[in-house]
Amino acid sequence: MTFDNWLTTGVVAFSIVAGSAWFRSAIAKVKVPKENGKIVDYRMSLGDLPNSYQLIVDGVDVYLTAALQAKWNAGAAAAASIAALLQAVQAWFHWPIS
Repeated sequence: MTFDNWLTTGVVAFSIVAGSAWFRSAIAKVKVPKENGKIVDYRMSLGDLPNSYQLIVDGVDVYLTAALQAKWNAGAAAAASIAALLQAVQAWFHWPIS
């Protein structure tokens, strides 16, 4: 396998990781337990810690879901950056030198 093939394989692999992480981010939810058998709807309440709040919509904690999605997005962005870097290195090796 040539160096060019390794770079192509790396680009494909990191692109798949990035796409998978972005998909996981899109579907990530932090659900709260049902109260009295019913899905909790929109409310604002104090959390356990000082200055912590909960915003619950259709049984999903909005703040914790946003934090979870941010973690997946960060991983996806890192993988996409590595894929772009590998692709740039590959393009540099194919750049015509005059």
